[in-house]
Amino acid sequence: MRWNDLTLRTQIMSIVLVSWTIVGVFSVVTDMVQIQNSRAEEIRHRGDAFLAQVVSTLAHLPPDSRAEAAHGFFPAEWSVRVGTQDAASELMGGRHRPKLADWLKARLEHRGIAVAELSVADTVVDARHDQSALLQLFKSHSGEPLDPQSVDAFLVSVFSVRLKDDDEWLNCYLLMKNKSIVPLVVVGSIDSLVALTLLCILALLIQKVMRPLSAMAVNAELIGRGEEVGPLIETGAIDIRNTIIAFNRMEARIVLALEYKTTLLRSLGHDLKGPIERMNDVLQNVSPEETKDRLLKRLDSVREIVMSVTSLNHATHYDGEIARIDLRSLIEALVDEQVDAGRDVTCQIEHPAIVSGRHNAITRVLRNLLENSVKYGGATKVTLTTSGDTAAIHVDDEGPGIPAEQLETAFEPFQRLGAEGPGSGLGLAIVRTILVDQGGTVTLENRTGGGLRASVFLPIDKHT
Repeated sequence: MRWNDLTLRTQIMSIVLVSWTIVGVFSVVTDMVQIQNSRAEEIRHRGDAFLAQVVSTLAHLPPDSRAEAAHGFFPAEWSVRVGTQDAASELMGGRHRPKLADWLKARLEHRGIAVAELSVADTVVDARHDQSALLQLFKSHSGEPLDPQSVDAFLVSVFSVRLKDDDEWLNCYLLMKNKSIVPLVVVGSIDSLVALTLLCILALLIQKVMRPLSAMAVNAELIGRGEEVGPLIETGAIDIRNTIIAFNRMEARIVLALEYKTTLLRSLGHDLKGPIERMNDVLQNVSPEETKDRLLKRLDSVREIVMSVTSLNHATHYDGEIARIDLRSLIEALVDEQVDAGRDVTCQIEHPAIVSGRHNAITRVLRNLLENSVKYGGATKVTLTTSGDTAAIHVDDEGPGIPAEQLETAFEPFQRLGAEGPGSGLGLAIVRTILVDQGGTVTLENRTGGGLRASVFLPIDKHT
């Protein structure tokens, strides 16, 4: 579905929802980056201060006494172990920080401590599952075990230092409370609920604003079909009310113009019938016979034009009430009518369809197209199908077709495809006028294999 196919309410809601999602994700990502940066900064400062004290102290002690000294005077959040392995490099699942290690090494060397190697890594430890390891590693000043139960997870940073000309590693462990992203998720969830509530409120406000516009669209469609509709209630904001006022004025003018046209054409057809009949009586006494026949033929053409104009007026707004029409039944009845008259007409119903319109008007359209097709194209086939919410009726014949430049002008009033023969040139004009009045369209196209195709498109009834 394309963006322009969505309603204005859906477009606004989508924009707001997408915007809030982008802002929310950006906010969470920003907070996570800030947590990571603050954690790295804390590790850097605390590691620098502690290593300056620990390494400088242990470096001046004999190697045999370093392990014992490491247990004696360090705070509870620090633990120092002397061993033969680089604990930081071997930390599984941890995050290694080579840049921080190089920086700390340079800081120690600046203080006059000869460092051969230094590595830094950190990892998050689940206090509930790894409690025994934490209790064994960290103790308080008084020798009592550090209680990790008050925190779900700890961040353990490992600083491993090997002095020059020494095979042992000083593994320093820093215990910090881990800053979880759970609070961010909780805050994000609360924000989501608030945003959802605001979105619902916005939807109600948009619906209230759009309701008069939707009513205008419905009334416009009904007016186009010739149905009587009253003026819309002037409601909403000032600009919406002004739009409704203008629409009601336009509706009144359209109704007045249509009534004037209908009255004029009805009067014209009625007033011309008398003079035409009197002229016909007069022509019966004209001689010679050849002149009389020629004049009567021309009078018949005038009579047919008057009847077509009257028919056009009757077929648009005064040809029955709006009703649901079963196109399958209507087409089959019209085809049977042609077959009973001895004409070669068949039909194929691919997809049945129900439309809303004036039954007599739609019948007039299809009968007109069928008669034209049989008259000029011989064998005729009618096909009913659907595409989306539109019903399509194709009338195909096997005739010569019509020139491409006349495919569109054929629907103009008094346009005759042939100069000879009877006809007022209003047949296809009436067809198009009726279909536009019913909310449909009609097209003509030459078939690839020869012949002409007339296609009628009507909106399927939404209550089908």
